[in-house]
Amino acid sequence: MPTRNTPVLERIVKALGDTAPHALAKLEAEFHDQILMIVGDSAHVADFAEQLRLAITTPEISTVLDHIAREGTIGMSIDQVEDAINTLFPDRFIEP
Repeated sequence: MPTRNTPVLERIVKALGDTAPHALAKLEAEFHDQILMIVGDSAHVADFAEQLRLAITTPEISTVLDHIAREGTIGMSIDQVEDAINTLFPDRFIEP
């Protein structure tokens, strides 16, 4: 029976190259009382940074994702990206 986490866990099992149903069942049991979500990716960060007119390099995008993950919030908003970039990389505003 699929749970709230099944799509994310199936993606993890597939990425590991394991298609065995027991792997998915073990992960479902491990995370049964949690919600796992893919809340954003590097494309979100790059897009939000561009909208905010904040300069960020491709390698720095991962640092921003890590910072947001440590905050433990659900979802990824433009405000979170702005806060993370400004916290991690000061003075990145691109003058018009």
